[in-house]
Amino acid sequence: MAYAFAAYTSYIVGALSFTFILYLIVLLLIFKNGNETTFFQEKEKYKNKEMDAEMQQQISQKLSIIIEKELYLNPDFNLEEAAKELKTTKHLLSQYVNETLGKSFSNLIKEYRIEKAKKLLETEKNFTLESLGYDSGFSSKSTFFTAFKKITGLTPAEYQKSYSR
Repeated sequence: MAYAFAAYTSYIVGALSFTFILYLIVLLLIFKNGNETTFFQEKEKYKNKEMDAEMQQQISQKLSIIIEKELYLNPDFNLEEAAKELKTTKHLLSQYVNETLGKSFSNLIKEYRIEKAKKLLETEKNFTLESLGYDSGFSSKSTFFTAFKKITGLTPAEYQKSYSR
């Protein structure tokens, strides 16, 4: 039986050796510069595009328009729509929200929607939780429940119970 497999042994050893050497070369290339690899460094997102204080102030004022008009209640509202409404570029708006507020635009909109949902939960008693989610700008029940739990730490039902006490 050993003679039957002897012909394949060199083939298998050769393939394994080649694979081992290939992985070794790839690892050496990745780590050749020590800690200065581009694979594991976090790149500064807006390194060459710093915003001045005046630009930040303008975008901040424009962003308050979204809140006043409650544009975030539209389930299809996104960064592009906001940039169009505010007459700015989506890149500048995204940069402002990321750098100044420390969150993504979609998370900012979710927070506004959750605040609206909390107000509705506190005032509206004759509506289902699902309809309150839709009225708050969420496109589905699951998205509403997940976002609400993530931001408040409670489900909408738990929040409603804790508020009604």
